[in-house]
Amino acid sequence: MDWISPVSGLVGALVGAGLSYLGTHRAQAKALADARLARLQAKQDQAVTTLAEAFGDLQKHVREVPGEWEPGMDAGGTAAVTASRQAWDEKLQDSIAPARLAIGVIREKKLRHRLNETMNLLEEWDGGLVYAFHGRSRAGVLRGVIAHAVECVGAWQREEALPEPNHAFREARESMQAKRDEWEAIAEAQEEDRLRRRAERDSPGTPPPPVVG
Repeated sequence: MDWISPVSGLVGALVGAGLSYLGTHRAQAKALADARLARLQAKQDQAVTTLAEAFGDLQKHVREVPGEWEPGMDAGGTAAVTASRQAWDEKLQDSIAPARLAIGVIREKKLRHRLNETMNLLEEWDGGLVYAFHGRSRAGVLRGVIAHAVECVGAWQREEALPEPNHAFREARESMQAKRDEWEAIAEAQEEDRLRRRAERDSPGTPPPPVVG
């Protein structure tokens, strides 16, 4: 039949065009995926570079962690120690800030969590790590915490499992948890006391507070 040949040719042309479009679409999709992967890898590389610089700065900075207030210290000495601690903490935060940004780029969830935990421990050096510092060098504890973060980044780059926390990191983590429990207990006790005082004040028959003066 004469109409079969043109129809067959049309079908063949349509199939060929469809296959050509599909091939082009797949090639474009692969190119876009490859470009995205390259961008992500570049961001990972930049994040590692930033972290390396931040960790180096932090390791140098914590060598000079300021001391505590001594018993019997006069007002001038107390003011000097307070100013020193504030200045040291400000510089610490300046080093932590770029590290925080770089950590946010890391795609590996477990590594990102461990590094954020490291930054949290460093930020709470003044109040949260007191038990970890007890009987130990404060600089040594802080340097140990940072060293563990460096080891974690290295393991991630080698595609190995994250290492177990070292002694300093474990002590800092336990101290932080203990202090958080204490702070929570104090807050609960204060709230209970506030509610008790309010109930006593609002209960009938409660005598008015004494007038002073």
